[in-house]
Amino acid sequence: MKRLLLIPFMLCALVLGAIPAHAGPPAEASGDWTYGLPGITGQRLAGPNVFLYGTGTSTLTGTFEGTSEDEFVVVCHQKGPESVNSFVNWTIEFTGEVNGREGTLAMKATGKQTSNTCDPSDAIWTGRWVIIGGTDELADLHGNGTWTGPSFELEYFGQIH
Repeated sequence: MKRLLLIPFMLCALVLGAIPAHAGPPAEASGDWTYGLPGITGQRLAGPNVFLYGTGTSTLTGTFEGTSEDEFVVVCHQKGPESVNSFVNWTIEFTGEVNGREGTLAMKATGKQTSNTCDPSDAIWTGRWVIIGGTDELADLHGNGTWTGPSFELEYFGQIH
């Protein structure tokens, strides 16, 4: 008899535990991403590759309203006398507002460009960004998207939820 009384409780627990949690429908994200480079903090050569290390400060407007402290690595690979591929890996610590909610966000971005020079300041870049964590009112914010544009004056697009 005691076992029969446990069955309804076990079924309730099973059903309630199976209900998925939803973050809500995605919303479009877009705006401008302007960054400045105080300077390259390091450089390393490895065969035809040049590694540039640096930090910067960015200003984001649009869906993301605020500033960020950034660290990056640019890898420039000389493919031939007039062809260069450059890749960037960015770590972004954003502080500000997203749709009226305040906090900080940890973000990652990657990108690439093709040009005739290893100078990352004179190029058209394309890439992807993703939110990897947040605090305060942005603690549960998730999102990802793309970015593009000439050095220092980028545009971002994507979805957040």
